[in-house]
Amino acid sequence: MKVVLLILIVCSLYEFVLAQSAADLAAYKAMQQQCITELKISAAEAAQIASDKLVANPSEAYKCFHSCLYKKLGLITGEQPNDAAILKFAQARFNKISQDKIKTELKACSAPGPANCDFVYKYEMCVAKALTA
Repeated sequence: MKVVLLILIVCSLYEFVLAQSAADLAAYKAMQQQCITELKISAAEAAQIASDKLVANPSEAYKCFHSCLYKKLGLITGEQPNDAAILKFAQARFNKISQDKIKTELKACSAPGPANCDFVYKYEMCVAKALTA
């Protein structure tokens, strides 16, 4: 059985940003803005996304933000996760954490199923909590 591995972006972006070039960061920010615009995310939630803060009581649009961004980053193709890309992204994002711990947490947070908005949001929250604790 294929283990669904997804990783998020917005929560604890700090370490990820440190490992990226200015061009990578600009491209990432542009993708964030595209998803915010496409999903019509409120100004308040968009401000929290931009400042890498969790949104309390997120809207459905905010929950879909993670799925949108994952697709733009190539972490999801269609409704299927790209496991190799997810692992590579997680290693860059959480570069101070061992590869074994990253793999363990990715597996612990994953479950089989389509990579829809709700699933990706819950997965992102799980991974971010596990790897930033």
